[in-house]
Amino acid sequence: MSTTPEKNIHFIHLSDPQLIPAGEMNYDINPQLRIRQCIDAILSDCVSLSLDFAVITGDLTHWGEEVAYKVLREELSRLPFPVYMLMGNHDQRETFSTVFPEHPIDDESGFVQYILDSSAGRMIFLDTLDVGKRSGVLCQERLQWLESMLTDSEGQPVYLFMHHPPFTVGLSAMDDDNLVNADEFLQAVKPYLTQIRHIFFGHLHRTVTGSWHGISYSCPLSPVHQTAFEFGNKPESKKPSYVSPEPPAYHLVELKPEQVVVHSRLFLHSEPAIDSRSCYRYQLHGQLNKE
Repeated sequence: MSTTPEKNIHFIHLSDPQLIPAGEMNYDINPQLRIRQCIDAILSDCVSLSLDFAVITGDLTHWGEEVAYKVLREELSRLPFPVYMLMGNHDQRETFSTVFPEHPIDDESGFVQYILDSSAGRMIFLDTLDVGKRSGVLCQERLQWLESMLTDSEGQPVYLFMHHPPFTVGLSAMDDDNLVNADEFLQAVKPYLTQIRHIFFGHLHRTVTGSWHGISYSCPLSPVHQTAFEFGNKPESKKPSYVSPEPPAYHLVELKPEQVVVHSRLFLHSEPAIDSRSCYRYQLHGQLNKE
């Protein structure tokens, strides 16, 4: 696949919508309603932008059910641009491909891995699903594919997309469930560290940003429930007994030749806008309210 728009690239990054059958609830949340509200917000918030595509970095469904993928397909059909998806630990490759037969996959291996070449550089989408496990893996076949895509990138900027992060972040509920062969992943990407500009991932159900071996990264909140904001090991019970009701978000990303910009949008924030011209503002020395 390739796209070569003569402009900066704008796209939406979502992760972990965890769709279930229509009308069903999960953690006291209706996932179909949440993804619908998210799409409503994207269409409203970004009306002035020409969005190129959206990316959902895995956990498209909660149990990998065909009916859940069909709910996702129905909701995504409202978006006027392509949506590229990845596998998370809650997903099923075969069922996904049944419902989304036109979606790119690696025809030789069946992994949901592919590239998108754009005017911003090469985007590499990785399949970290390790069937039956919460953690992720890149087997030797997938690592070799990644290395070949990097070798073939010919020095252009590279952006990586994956579900599981290849490092820990300190969250007690998630750090044992990241990419289990992170050391092998690092060895595969190490010769290309100066080319890789950003890693986009999910899985954590929290907004997490930073850098790893000089590569910047970002992870969005989920459109549904969030991971507890708890750190360190808990000998009595590593997993918290609750999920966080914090509001959901999507990321708006802009790729420029010299910059990666990631905006986090809390799309269910319900407080009314504050009128900066008429609201009360604390001023020094009796100054009048000014913009």
